[in-house]
Amino acid sequence: MNRLITLFLLMANCFSYTASAKKHIVTVANFQFSPVVIPNVFVGDTIRWVWVSGNHTTTCDQNADPGTFSPAGAATWNAAINSGSQSFQYKVTVAGQYQYTCVFHSVDMGGRFTASVATPVDLLSFSVGGSKDKAILKWTVENEQNVDFYAVRRSINGTDFSEIGTVQAKENASFREKYSFYDTKISSNQPYYYYSLAIVDKDRQKNYSETRIFKNAKTTNKLIQSISPNPLTNPGHLNLKFNAESEGKMEVQIINPEGKTIINTTMQAYPGINGGHVHLGELPPGTYSVICLLNGIKETHKLVYK
Repeated sequence: MNRLITLFLLMANCFSYTASAKKHIVTVANFQFSPVVIPNVFVGDTIRWVWVSGNHTTTCDQNADPGTFSPAGAATWNAAINSGSQSFQYKVTVAGQYQYTCVFHSVDMGGRFTASVATPVDLLSFSVGGSKDKAILKWTVENEQNVDFYAVRRSINGTDFSEIGTVQAKENASFREKYSFYDTKISSNQPYYYYSLAIVDKDRQKNYSETRIFKNAKTTNKLIQSISPNPLTNPGHLNLKFNAESEGKMEVQIINPEGKTIINTTMQAYPGINGGHVHLGELPPGTYSVICLLNGIKETHKLVYK
């Protein structure tokens, strides 16, 4: 009888685990992964990349691209995403941070996600606000058990995080608890800061929160961060790094020296810093205009083509 009860409990746990697993869809088009940051990924979930246009890969393998990384023990992947291989999926089995790219366009075509497991606390909310002088992080938890502390992590690009402080847990399993952290080291040259929490238990196991973005009010409302390379040589692969206040699509036009539009395309934008890629191909030497429009902000930049 005890064996039957044990077997039933195991089957119930397996069913609950399977039922809670999610499938996350990432579209591959216009030299971008969309979304760039996959939210709310847990161990057991599946990531599925779906081709829309272009010839790309989804790659998380340092042998194929040294700029990628994954947690120790996680399986690597390197799969084509093109008209002949229109999808690929990966089941997440190890918690931690993942950074992947397209090996053909890895300079500005990458994506990332952080996978978590069931934590010793329920993170009910996590927000970042503030003013010109500081970013204020606030979070609320419930059922706090075996938690040692919360490590506050910060990044300027959404990928490379460093720990900037810790907050000791109150170890209150009976009530909700509220926490806060003030970051006063805000640079006027950095338009966005990315924050996340590492929940560290007493066994030094870590689980991560979602990433939150802080818009720095000290900076000017600038759309394009960089256009590179400039000057550009044949064949023309142009990389754009741009800012976005909210989700949308940035229109990009390339105008030749005679004033004719030779390329008209769009790039998916998400809050924070974005990257995009335009294939210009073989063009005559000259000075071209790059016109970008996103959420009512329009900028024109000069591009020298050699």
